[in-house]
Order: sequence, then C-alpha cells, then structure tokens
Amino acid sequence: MLMRTIAATYSDFSRMLLDDRIYEDTDISYFDICTSLRVPPADLDEILQDELGMNGNEILQSFQKLLTL
Repeated sequence: MLMRTIAATYSDFSRMLLDDRIYEDTDISYFDICTSLRVPPADLDEILQDELGMNGNEILQSFQKLLTL
C-alpha cells in the first residue's frame, strides 16, 4: 500500500470513529469498516498498532464500551 493511501485510510478510520461516531452502531464490525474503506484489516491494523498500540478491533471495542458507561 502506498504511504499516501495508508495515511488517508488512517485518517478516514479516525474520522469515522470521532466525527461519524460509527461505533454507536453496535452491529458494525471492524471488518465492516475496513470493507467500506477498501483496505484489508491486517494493513490498517499494522499502522494502528504502530501508532496507537492497539489493533482496529480493540479500538472499536474500546469505543463501544464507552457506550455502556
């Protein structure tokens, strides 16, 4: 994957969580998000793990847990 594409996908994932609040749909999965971004989950996981120390599924689940507080 090109660096520009990785950066754009990372940015889009962040926007989906922070602005669109996609995690409020508790039926959505990390795989669904990656499918909509047209990126293999493992590719996005690599940058998320490097940048945040968590994979995408862990991040999504963390956001969804906030809904129960």
